[in-house]
Amino acid sequence: MRIRVATLNVWGLPEPFSERLSGRLKAIGERIAALDVDVVAFQEVWTSGARRRLRRAGRGAGLVHAWSRHSSINGSGLLVLSRLPIESHRFDRFSLRGYPERVDHADYYGGKGFAQIRLRTDEGPITIINTHLHARHSGDIAHAYRGHRTGQIVELGIASLAIRDPIITMGDFNFREDTPEYAVLTGLTGMRDVAAELDRRRATIWAENAYRAATRESRRIDYVFTRDGAHRGVIPIYTERVFDEPFHLSGQPASYSDHGGVLAELEISDRPQPVAGPLRQAIELASEMLSTGRADAKERQRDSRAWAGVGLASAALASVGIRSLDVNRRRLLRLSLQGVAVAALAPSLGFSVLSEVFAPDEIRAFDAIAARLSRMQPDILEETLA
Repeated sequence: MRIRVATLNVWGLPEPFSERLSGRLKAIGERIAALDVDVVAFQEVWTSGARRRLRRAGRGAGLVHAWSRHSSINGSGLLVLSRLPIESHRFDRFSLRGYPERVDHADYYGGKGFAQIRLRTDEGPITIINTHLHARHSGDIAHAYRGHRTGQIVELGIASLAIRDPIITMGDFNFREDTPEYAVLTGLTGMRDVAAELDRRRATIWAENAYRAATRESRRIDYVFTRDGAHRGVIPIYTERVFDEPFHLSGQPASYSDHGGVLAELEISDRPQPVAGPLRQAIELASEMLSTGRADAKERQRDSRAWAGVGLASAALASVGIRSLDVNRRRLLRLSLQGVAVAALAPSLGFSVLSEVFAPDEIRAFDAIAARLSRMQPDILEETLA
């Protein structure tokens, strides 16, 4: 049998955090039917209204089965529409989610993770994985959250070891083919990049996109990966970039999203190939990046403790200042000095929470993932699927 799948990050943030969302959702919905896909995996469908509109458009295109989480904030932003019946589903939230203090980065509050959707077909079940890894934010984060993405990849990879079905993994991975994260994903899981296998790579972030005019370097960060199952294989037939045609909204140039999508046509074969991996090099590389990520977390914890101490000391000095004033001056300056104390105390409390609550959670997550990774041995994947 053949199956057509597609993936798209729809940039479904409410305005003004995205542009022309209503018009773009309408255009995406109209485009779904023309693509004639059996499954589409969306990311960044952050609002309930966006989920309803895309589900409705999917039903109109014959994709009558759907999965998503109901919450907007902390709800993952993932949506899967399918022509094939859903036998079962599972969602796993990533343990490493980013920095809570970087509200502008927002990943921490998005509830990101990966969904495993098992679909029923006449020739046996297949599993779809939809995911969205941590964004790079490389403009102001030197390490671009590489350790966090690696931890997320390890969690996804370990979960995939238990799946005996043919797997199709799609989503916004926020890494390029030439990065260590790509090597970790393919090396740990045995998954194959459909576009690379067919030598039909197309950038999914490019300057001609109406919302990417400032993009200096085109890059491919949205993928369709496949892996054979225990009894059936997956053969890539065709792939192309989709949701990339320019159009106009209210007379202005527009695009479906700030990403392009990826479509793949695949054949499910009854002759699976042996699945290689996990590769020793991938395990070692992942371990190294997790170690670096943990070290960054420890440094942030030390910095937060130091700033908490500065804030508490400033608040204490301001309080002493209040007590040392004579009566007349106290009357004149009490409010201003109390304001100084409060202003100094508030950030100190914030830094204390970061250093004593959030940072330990992050460090424990790095440790737990590293421990799970250490138990992976080369060639265990082939034994699992045999």
